[in-house]
Amino acid sequence: MPGIHISVITSLYRCTAFLQDFLLHYSRIKNIDECELILVHNDPTAEELDMINNFTQPRINLVHIVVKREGLYASWNRAIDAASGEYLAVWNVDDIRTPDSLLAQKNALEQTNAALSYGDFYGTRTYGPNADKLYQYPEYDRCIKEAFRRHIIGCFPMWRKTIHKELGYFDEQFRLVSDYEFQLRVIRRLPLAKAASVLGYYLEHAGHKLSSNRRVQRRERTAVQLRYHMFDKLLLHVLPFAFRYRLNHILSFGKWVPVRSILPSRTGINTGELWSLLRMPFTYARWFLKRSFQTLYNILFHKQHAAP
Repeated sequence: MPGIHISVITSLYRCTAFLQDFLLHYSRIKNIDECELILVHNDPTAEELDMINNFTQPRINLVHIVVKREGLYASWNRAIDAASGEYLAVWNVDDIRTPDSLLAQKNALEQTNAALSYGDFYGTRTYGPNADKLYQYPEYDRCIKEAFRRHIIGCFPMWRKTIHKELGYFDEQFRLVSDYEFQLRVIRRLPLAKAASVLGYYLEHAGHKLSSNRRVQRRERTAVQLRYHMFDKLLLHVLPFAFRYRLNHILSFGKWVPVRSILPSRTGINTGELWSLLRMPFTYARWFLKRSFQTLYNILFHKQHAAP
């Protein structure tokens, strides 16, 4: 589509409570004329369809794709395939981007040779532009080592569409952590860049969010850590579940792609990873003791705690 530089990707499912406000916030984006909004709408309700059809905003370039219910990352991959922009950006329906966030991330990519842009954002316990907690991340050149192990791109990443040709797409066998896994793939081949402004407001600790399922998140994160040889981070009691995933393959568009075809270095273990393997029993013991004492404290003082 001529004039479109940024494709905003949003997966929708049972989102009546947020959809109207989401569309309103999108309409306030500063550089909206160079953006397109791709909605991958899973099993839409009549009310959701009415909200979209009745939203009249001539400046919005809208691509509305209706599908049967599918995984989040299958929807993201579908949107990537349909995107016209050279830059791709995620915007979840229950989060809020600041009006200048897309422009700030585009500038970060254009001013560098970076493949992906990330930035600071606010966490909030109630929907809306409420600054309960600021999540801050270092500049890329100060956190390269950290980015090989920790999820730093947050919930508002923007990246170049072209990198999918060499790095593949999101791994659809995961429900919650494929953005983290994709970051680990990118960081091993290409640089990142931090945007200059706060990017938005992330709704956290909400029961409806996929990320609230800690049990699935632990299993999937452990599988990703195994794939990238972060042995000292492994939770040993979760390992049997992690091995249910195909650790050496990435699933996208119904096809299994070997990880080694994208990252040949994943076929062996280097010295740092060997030390990580040797530290594994000690780091797990430390985690287990910390978790046990926290659980005991919560029981004694009648505080609510998450299930292991």
